[in-house]
Parts: sequence; C-alpha cells; structure tokens
Amino acid sequence: MSTLVYNANDIFEIAKRIERNGAAFYRAAADIMTDAQSCDLMNNLAEMEVQHEAVFASMQQGLSGTETEETLYDPHDEAYAFLKGMADKYVFNPNEARDRVVKPGAGPFDILNEALLRESDSVVFYEAIKIMVPEKYGRGRVDEIIQQEMGHIMLLNKDIERLNAKKGE
Repeated sequence: MSTLVYNANDIFEIAKRIERNGAAFYRAAADIMTDAQSCDLMNNLAEMEVQHEAVFASMQQGLSGTETEETLYDPHDEAYAFLKGMADKYVFNPNEARDRVVKPGAGPFDILNEALLRESDSVVFYEAIKIMVPEKYGRGRVDEIIQQEMGHIMLLNKDIERLNAKKGE
C-alpha cells in the first residue's frame, strides 16, 4: 500500500485554494444581504480571505529545500487532486449549490455561524493532513497555516459577539 506524502508547498497550494473558495462564499453572502451594513461586513470578510491568500502566498515563497521537493512520482497529479477534493468537499465547496451554502433570507448572524463552522473545518482538515507532511518536508509550516486559521476563527467569533451585543441593545 502506498502512503501519500506531501510537502509544505502542496499544502500552501491547497490553503490558497481554500481562501479563494472562502472569498467566493462571502461574496455570495453579500449578494443576499438586505442592508448595507451586513453587505459591507460580508465584503470585508471576502477581502480578508483575499488578504489571507496573499499571506499564504508570501509564506509559500519563503519555502526552501525539501519543503518544495517532490515527495513521490505522480505524473497525473492524483495526490494533489485528492487534497483538492478533500479541501473543496469539507471546507468551502465551490461547487455546492448557492442556496445550500447561503440560505435565502439568511442574515449576517447565520452567515457568520456557517463561516465559523467552515473555518473550524479548515483547522480540522489541516490537522488531519499534517500527518502526511514529514518534518523534513515542512510539517511545521502546516502549523503556521493552522495558527493563521485560528486567528481567523477568533475574528469571526468577535464579529458574532458584536452582533449578539447589538441584538441585546
């Protein structure tokens, strides 16, 4: 049985894809918001995903040596396709029907809670694939991605708390 082994570069490629998918999620949410403030919040979250992708791209440029070295012979990119499929299926799925992602009539609180679930799923995803990145291929870099995602989760929690406080006023 063959074991899939990835390098940090592979994981950064997937991380950037997840951020692009997240930006699309927030843009779709912005399209259904009924007030300007909620629309702005969703657009700001989409922009945060774009910026996060840029952070990952910058981190990826700093990789060296075995962190970018091919880990297995894979002429048809099947190992990468596996990662991509897992990321798309379990985090922000770009092929998911829009009304399943963002329910008609959903408000910012609903969107933020859904986003929080999906961002949490991204951490679980990275933790699960981290074991497929040996130390010599940059496992520690996956921890850096996880730290970035945890920061994003904290920001979403703050937005949810802010909305809850507004409801109580």
